[in-house]
Amino acid sequence: MSLHKLSPAVLTLLIFLLMQGVGTAALFGIGIFLSPEFALALREFACGTTDELPLFTALPVSFFALTLMATNILAVIVCRFVLHNICFRSTFDVSSVNWQPGMLALLGGIFGAIGMSVVTDSVEMPDSMQQASLALSHNMWGLLTLVVVGPVTEELLFREAIAGEMLRRGAAPWAAILISALSFSVVHLNFAQGIYALPLGILFGVIYYKTGNIVLSSVLHIFNNGMVALLLCVSGSDFADASYADWFGGMTIPYIIMSFSFVLCCALMYVFWHRYSPCEE
Repeated sequence: MSLHKLSPAVLTLLIFLLMQGVGTAALFGIGIFLSPEFALALREFACGTTDELPLFTALPVSFFALTLMATNILAVIVCRFVLHNICFRSTFDVSSVNWQPGMLALLGGIFGAIGMSVVTDSVEMPDSMQQASLALSHNMWGLLTLVVVGPVTEELLFREAIAGEMLRRGAAPWAAILISALSFSVVHLNFAQGIYALPLGILFGVIYYKTGNIVLSSVLHIFNNGMVALLLCVSGSDFADASYADWFGGMTIPYIIMSFSFVLCCALMYVFWHRYSPCEE
């Protein structure tokens, strides 16, 4: 594959990671300035005295959530006005969506997410990520970031800016979908979320390729994040620490659920692929 076709993925990924780095530096800088306790905790963490950084004991959760929100939005702005690889008018074109076959894709994505949750059940998320997710799920700005701003900006970046621009430059559909999914997986920066995000990214990419916009993929992304945030909000650490084996007294039933979910996901996506025709056609 030529660099011309691959460059949207490389540049968008670099911009996203750069904005995350800038946001983290700003968060830590302001935290050090405002809170001596946070400065001391950060110094101990940097020196290896402690393995965990008590981020939310010294910094407001709202401040952390707004920083995450700002970094994602800034990445979208840079990609739109510097790289010119995002077209807001077409990517949010709700009128072009065929909702009847589109619902099949949404259901297929939900079943796929259920199946993948069983596969990744034994992969532990880092404690820092669990703490961040729990804290954000119990905060108004955190919920807005997790459930709305995060999913929509990520669809703009990883579907529209990467897959869309690669397709517009003549890349093979499978390459655009796979590379956008890999990029989506990498930016989660931990194995537990990354391995879960990869197949979901492929599903989102297939839906984007077929529909030509991020409407359906954003709805599915919002639903997935919303369900996780709701369970974290209601059950707290009990949900974060529990496993399917704990809930069902073993893995026999979860494996049946996983198999059933994957079969339904494949069947629904197959029907969606063959029945979905863009409205303009």
